[in-house]
Amino acid sequence: MINFKCRNCGGEMSVSVSGDLSCSYCGSKAVFTDKDLRDYKDFRYRLLAYLSAISDSPDTEQTDRIWRYSATEEYSLSDGRPLRINYLFKGMQNGVTVYTARRNVIFLFPEDDGRACEHFADITGRLEFPPADIKGLANYFPVIAGSFRLKNGGMALSVIKDEELYPLSAFGSLPAEHAAWIVSRLENLCCVLAYSEIAHNGIDPESVFINARTHEAFLLGGWWNSAVSTGGSVQDLLDLRKIAKRITGTGYDSSPEEFRRFITSPPAGNAFDDFTQWDRVIETGFHGRKFKKLDLSNLQI
Repeated sequence: MINFKCRNCGGEMSVSVSGDLSCSYCGSKAVFTDKDLRDYKDFRYRLLAYLSAISDSPDTEQTDRIWRYSATEEYSLSDGRPLRINYLFKGMQNGVTVYTARRNVIFLFPEDDGRACEHFADITGRLEFPPADIKGLANYFPVIAGSFRLKNGGMALSVIKDEELYPLSAFGSLPAEHAAWIVSRLENLCCVLAYSEIAHNGIDPESVFINARTHEAFLLGGWWNSAVSTGGSVQDLLDLRKIAKRITGTGYDSSPEEFRRFITSPPAGNAFDDFTQWDRVIETGFHGRKFKKLDLSNLQI
């Protein structure tokens, strides 16, 4: 794990798809030093090589190797016991720190009395699925492993994840055909939200986790912003479009016209109609659904 600290506030800085450093806390911008750039490129190269290596089948040895780059942070629980978080990625979403551990995602709520964790559990417990849920969509939403009160007054909440799941923010730019399957999966999840009459209000690259090998997307974070909302939320469909444009990055201009038109146009009035419109983009812009192995070997670092 390569960490960059903000010189203004000390917060964790993230790397944008354009290669700039930005602070999620205070908004400060920065540029890489020569050493930081070398370290980041080395980590990025090894990450892309790892993801490409496991795109055919799970590879425990490769997974063990990439986790040599992990970092550890330690907190004190309210009863004095230590909470050690070994993580590969650390992000920030609306003031909540998001740690990607090997088999869990840990959300750290600063100075929270437990209400955010309770809301997270309550709103995800309200999810409903059609009787004929042949895609097993329930598997793509959070399963809470536990919550912990911290000595400093905050709370930590842990949800279960497969070890091949990584935050979308870790991938940088992706070819349009891979952005397309991510959009397809998120359209499915937005339909579940609408069916459940829930507005998620936090779909972004830190809350979405993907398995690049199996082409699965999971909506694990951001639930502290969610609310009951009859018919779901058009905002979730707008956020889906923001994600699509961001992850295509430098390849946006060369992506199919139908794809660009879809993600720059207003959403349909509800998730079900929006999915129908997206289905046409798949047929006309990408010539149908075709599983294409993720090959990251030629992407820029």
